[in-house]
Amino acid sequence: MILSDVMKAKVVLAGAPGVGKTSLIRRYVLNEFSEKYRTTLGAIVYKRVARVSLGTQAVEVTMTIWDVVGQLEAGDPLRNVDLYGAQGVLAVCDVTDPETVPPLRRRLAAASRAAGDVPVQILMNKADLGPKVEARDAVLRTGLERGIPCYTTSAKSGDNVVAAFEDLARRVLERTLLPSKGPLDHVDRTILVKCAKNALTPREVAEDEAIPIIFAEARLERLRALGLVQLAGLGLDERGRPRLSFGRTRKAVEPTILQLA
Repeated sequence: MILSDVMKAKVVLAGAPGVGKTSLIRRYVLNEFSEKYRTTLGAIVYKRVARVSLGTQAVEVTMTIWDVVGQLEAGDPLRNVDLYGAQGVLAVCDVTDPETVPPLRRRLAAASRAAGDVPVQILMNKADLGPKVEARDAVLRTGLERGIPCYTTSAKSGDNVVAAFEDLARRVLERTLLPSKGPLDHVDRTILVKCAKNALTPREVAEDEAIPIIFAEARLERLRALGLVQLAGLGLDERGRPRLSFGRTRKAVEPTILQLA
């Protein structure tokens, strides 16, 4: 497949007021942080270009990053309008406050309804203040249930902020690599057979099949979208970034998506 060396993506940050959405964006786009909190009114759109390596090709992903009001009344006709047309969502909670997890779940549900099956990542922000186990575990359970990678972030220190935004840009790009409804080839079938025996990480798939990790991730994401694999394990590595493994589901492979050899 021939890809353009540039693409655009609308990214929306979602979450309760006060969890640090604006601070995360300003840290990523402007590399600055302020202790002063101001409620976002309406929507502010920022822009930054992320460079994603695709083998020997580099693709520039121009992200328009939407910072929107944290909460709208249930009857507001503009409720969740920001999510329409989003190609990626960063859902944010305060990892020191378990009360911010239920609003996170509601916004995840809204994102699914408004934007469809687009790449989503959960950011457990304010990690520099000391995560609360209750909040962290609730978020990881949510991520595992919904197949969403999770990160601990700190807008104040900058920890994992660039990684979280640019990993999302990479996942948006991955969606263009393989059509989600395209036929499966022998590599896909090999992955399915191996996943039926043991949960596999994207890196293990890349090494086993001798393909770049971005293509391994794209294949796993497509198989997940088809309901053939699921997130079998979700944890955090020593840097607070997602550690993922995928296992086979019981869904049968339909003949219409099999590629004949």
